[in-house]
Amino acid sequence: MKDAELKIIRTACPAHCGIDCCGILAHVKDGRIIKVEPADFPNERDKRICLRGLASIDITYHPDRLKYPLKRVGARGEGKFERISWEEAYDIIIQNFRKIADKHGWRSIGWVLGGPGAGTTKFGAYLRIASLTQSTRVSAWGYGDAGLPCGSRIIFGSHFPYIYLFGKFWQRQYPDLLIVWGTNPAESMPLQTMRKILEAREIGTQVVVIDPRFTVTASKADEYIGLKPSTDSALALGLMNVIFEKNLHDVDFIRQHTNGPYLVRLDNGKLLRGKDIGEKKANAYIIWDEKSDSAKKVRRSNVMDARLTREFEINGIKCKPVLQLLMDLAKEYTPEKTEEITGVPASLIRKLGEKIGLTKNTTFYTYMGFTRTYHGDISLRSMATVASITGNVSTSFTSGYVPAVLNWDPFLKAVPDKPSFHRLGILNLYDAVISGKPYPIRAAWFAFINFLNQCVNCNKLIKEFYPKLEFIVQTELFMTPSARYADIVLPVCSFYEFSDFLPHPYPYLQLQQKIIEPLYESKSDVTIVKELAERMGFGEYFKGGEEGMIDLIMDHPSLEGITRETLKNSAKLLRELPEGSNFPLNFSTPSGKIELYAEQLVEDGQALPVYLEPIEAPIGSKKTKYPLTFIQGHTRYRTHSMFANVSPIKDLSSEPFVEINPIDAVARNIQDGDEVIVFNDRGRMILKAKLTESVGPGVINITEGWWIDQFKKGSVNHLTHDIINPVQNKIYEPNMHMNDVAVEIIKKEEGV
Repeated sequence: MKDAELKIIRTACPAHCGIDCCGILAHVKDGRIIKVEPADFPNERDKRICLRGLASIDITYHPDRLKYPLKRVGARGEGKFERISWEEAYDIIIQNFRKIADKHGWRSIGWVLGGPGAGTTKFGAYLRIASLTQSTRVSAWGYGDAGLPCGSRIIFGSHFPYIYLFGKFWQRQYPDLLIVWGTNPAESMPLQTMRKILEAREIGTQVVVIDPRFTVTASKADEYIGLKPSTDSALALGLMNVIFEKNLHDVDFIRQHTNGPYLVRLDNGKLLRGKDIGEKKANAYIIWDEKSDSAKKVRRSNVMDARLTREFEINGIKCKPVLQLLMDLAKEYTPEKTEEITGVPASLIRKLGEKIGLTKNTTFYTYMGFTRTYHGDISLRSMATVASITGNVSTSFTSGYVPAVLNWDPFLKAVPDKPSFHRLGILNLYDAVISGKPYPIRAAWFAFINFLNQCVNCNKLIKEFYPKLEFIVQTELFMTPSARYADIVLPVCSFYEFSDFLPHPYPYLQLQQKIIEPLYESKSDVTIVKELAERMGFGEYFKGGEEGMIDLIMDHPSLEGITRETLKNSAKLLRELPEGSNFPLNFSTPSGKIELYAEQLVEDGQALPVYLEPIEAPIGSKKTKYPLTFIQGHTRYRTHSMFANVSPIKDLSSEPFVEINPIDAVARNIQDGDEVIVFNDRGRMILKAKLTESVGPGVINITEGWWIDQFKKGSVNHLTHDIINPVQNKIYEPNMHMNDVAVEIIKKEEGV
């Protein structure tokens, strides 16, 4: 091989929702990728590549890739298609869209998209066409992830809690105590996060893992605390009980940065206001000022003198400060009572509560996993409340870099003086299609989402959802379980075949640079949208294709000096803040403070982060038909359902299995490797059993992401439900509750 024949080009892997986002050097010879290796970062310690990144070549050259556009010729789900041209595909799509729009309006056409973490401009292109047509963008946050932003919006006023909880963790300035709560980064974020956890532990950080499963992450911790699924709020209240009892809460922080001092009316649960005490500012918040021993409206000058405890009567209205109400609630959750609910020994609850209260610098680290229960939003609020009352909340600016702000405006509202797209949560889409509420969706375009495989209640989707749709388009790499239900299937590129902008992993910016030309007749999502838009009269909004979209989304002052060209050969750091920069804590909540008490949820009984039993999982006083709690963990071998069909990885994890505790297995005469049936009223699946103490008695785990046809019968989401939490629906959008499901297991007898 001559050196001139070999090209080495830098790109980045978006295949992990943008979290790890490894830099990749692709070796190309004669237009074919022959090797990939990790690319450099400004900090050499961030150079890495994972198993999935190494297997990305196998996706690109997979023999089962879709090669050309297809039109369905059999029944939906039957998998019978015929080859058509791109021109014919576009004509069919536009004809159907216009026919449906003429009858039901453009909002009856839904664009069902996966998350933007897997590529910003391919996501943005769909938003732009949805905005131009004033159709419906279907948000995928509710696919298991909406519980976290729902809780964060309430307590912090921010979509993400990370900017307030992670402190300087990303800058490798590690805390004295790291609480890894309900997440398993050793498998889900092995390089961006787990490496740092191990580094932190090496230099003296104490690592505590809280999780229903004894995960790989837990195996590397100083202490593991196993609790029953869905009981995180109860554990948080038990920790608060200890912290308050030992007087370990941070009084100054609570006064300055939370609504803890604000008075609450005991007659209606609302915050006391200026109008209640004759103040001119009718809506002013009221505190009890210790200096004057009287009720006063909140001012910067008096908040540090606010009384945090006791009951007061003002103009005949009985009141308590928010913190007193929180203390009253936490008082009910003694370590012994908390043990009964969570299964965590009272001694461990006392030990951890004291450790959090006495440790100067504690970081609470979590992601989406522990909010995938019916009350997952409260789980996030309760954990964040523990952080808040101990003063372990900071601002993202403590990380040392100005966060990247992308220019989303042209995508969210393509024409500034005209209405934009309508918006539906993905769980709300079920009713929109099946019953026409809040308005009917009659056509759906699915892009970078394996909808049927990954969303809850598969049988309902097959029997009620798909039959109600008049027209379905799917862009895909493979004939997935979801693609089989489409009317038109369009072949898309692997990430080596198109360009995109990746503002990840923090604090880096990277270019996902096209390495090879698209294989077969595949096109990138941006190209597909561009060509569709041109035929619909919107071509001017997609000029420049992929590169034009990248330049547009990078057009923001926070990215000044960084362009698509400057990213071609290396990742770039975000703009560094001047040394000694100090930014005050600000929160976009109604009070501008951390809201330990959410006034807008008084009528829902959730103003405080109360513990509420799961909606279905057989935990606590709940008597259920099915005795086992079913949860879905993540695995290192897949990113959701991606890589499930890739041979090098499939060789390491060849078939689905259910993890069951030996105590539950013995009671059911199940041995390791036996074929079993997992079932409830919604469905059943057949797979092998794996006996392990990594799950506690009463709990089973099956990792999500296996394709439906990889089970002997059914799949994980044939058993899940689509119950909507009305509080989440009110705050933002409802979440799918994959980890709040009741099931039973029996041994599959010969011939059954």
